[in-house]
Amino acid sequence: MTQLRSMDIRPARPGDGDVLHSLLSAYLAEQFPGHIGSSATVLEHDVLSSASGLRVLLAHVQRKPAGFVAWHRVYDMHWAKGGAQVADLYVVPAHRGLGVALALVAAVCASTLREGGAYLQGGAFDRASAVGRFYERIAVAFDSAECHCAGRAFRQLAELDGQSPRAIVRGLPPKAWNYEP
Repeated sequence: MTQLRSMDIRPARPGDGDVLHSLLSAYLAEQFPGHIGSSATVLEHDVLSSASGLRVLLAHVQRKPAGFVAWHRVYDMHWAKGGAQVADLYVVPAHRGLGVALALVAAVCASTLREGGAYLQGGAFDRASAVGRFYERIAVAFDSAECHCAGRAFRQLAELDGQSPRAIVRGLPPKAWNYEP
């Protein structure tokens, strides 16, 4: 569990279905209007039970749900390396700009590194959200809105897990570190 002053990041677990459902519903309403999403019951059964292989971290700011990240393990046969693929990342609008997304991504990198992974990849349906200031600074971003963080940059981001958002921003690696082993 990562605690950053008034921010708490922890793995979602059975019993968190209502919280995850609420965050997922807000995310879908914002990004995919009309999409009904998954019920709390389905999330409990498929995701929070680990049946799907999807992993989820929940962020709380001052004990209020502030966001989540969902990811799964992946493997790149070309490089013979394991890593993580972010499926969804969402921060409640009232908590944006507080470093919640940074803290969530650092926590995923740390978890992945502990399990032997060497990179993080993700994307977005709209390029603007995928290549914002954070991703553009630390990851290799492609026109397809796919981003990759690897090598020394990935390890540096993992080391920032548990630090304050300000410390994370100060410690963000340069994009060039993606090309260093």
